[in-house]
Amino acid sequence: MSTFRGWHVLGGSFLNAMMVAGASVYSFGLFVKPVEDTFGLSREQAYLGIEVFFLSTAFWAIATGILLERFSARAISIAGGLSFGLGFALIGTAVHPAIMLLAIFGPIGFAFTAAGSFTANVLVTRWFSRMRGRALGIAAVSTSAGGFLIVPLFAALIEATDWRQACLIVAIIVPVIILVASLLTIIPKPEDVGQIPDGEKIETVERDPEPLQIEPRKNLARDPNTWLIGAAIGLLLGSDQAILTSLVPYGIGRGFTLQESSLLVTAVAGSAILGKLFIGWLSERVDKRLLFLLVAGLNITFLTTLLLSPGYFGLLLVAACVGLAVGGAVPIWTTLTAHCFGRDNFGRALGAMNAITVPIMLFSLWMAARTHDMTGDYQLAFKLFIPQVLVAIVIIAFVRMKKAEI
Repeated sequence: MSTFRGWHVLGGSFLNAMMVAGASVYSFGLFVKPVEDTFGLSREQAYLGIEVFFLSTAFWAIATGILLERFSARAISIAGGLSFGLGFALIGTAVHPAIMLLAIFGPIGFAFTAAGSFTANVLVTRWFSRMRGRALGIAAVSTSAGGFLIVPLFAALIEATDWRQACLIVAIIVPVIILVASLLTIIPKPEDVGQIPDGEKIETVERDPEPLQIEPRKNLARDPNTWLIGAAIGLLLGSDQAILTSLVPYGIGRGFTLQESSLLVTAVAGSAILGKLFIGWLSERVDKRLLFLLVAGLNITFLTTLLLSPGYFGLLLVAACVGLAVGGAVPIWTTLTAHCFGRDNFGRALGAMNAITVPIMLFSLWMAARTHDMTGDYQLAFKLFIPQVLVAIVIIAFVRMKKAEI
């Protein structure tokens, strides 16, 4: 039998997702102060960028889920890479904040889903079955790897030039990397090259006593799990993303330098890498709802630490330890969705849930920015996120786990 190509597909989609996530959502905090100073914006106005970004991911996740059922994942990934370059070129040359918002909602939002973790998760679900938990865990690491590797490079690039030139440089480098990786590694389905999930022998698969029970397309919106998982993940990720987005301006507000503040994000991202791998591995062995409880508990621990305002090195140490809270949410979401909805419905189910999770995340981000403008710091926002995460824990307990799994 020929070499199993699933790991090559995972590697290529990992690289793509790492580039787009590291240069966009993880790097947003680097632009808050420079863009505020350039256009004279308030913190609430500056946060419109990340809010529009997540709003766009809800739209593009649904659209990309449909596109991936009809067109080649390789072509969609390449289109996403080119779109990313266009979006960052528009931001780097923007003369008005409205142009930046249009670039974020359109080309960058599409790029984040088409060339990023959304497509990577769909590909992994197609290529892996028994090893899906660990494969999705590895795929989830891609975004954290972007935060760990790309953010400090982007910060150094901004300090060496300025934020506009940095955007233009990234607008060239990232699309080239995505183009090459997609052409060399992305294969839409194992059946396209005469293989099957996990690279197992056909006789082994035929003896599988637990065949997949596919959810009918028309039942996705009626399935309570769609709403329960979407709401719980939205509440948890809302807190996660607000923390990530606020870390750099939070650090600068406390007197840390840009490099020191960006290192906090790097520490969280580095810890999240281990967290995603660990949660992905555990998801094949432990009830995913219990893993959600673990991750949510660590999120509350991080919020409590931020409220206590420790010194820089104390904060850096905690950030390096509890990044599991930020990293663990995504593999729990993807493995839980794959378990409940199956391989063939995974993309559409994940896209549908984005319509639930994103509005909740947007509200969380707005609340962080609004309370900052009201009080001058993030203390009130961090206090409000604690009961928000507790509600998520209650909701996830009602998810019905299904026996069938491919």
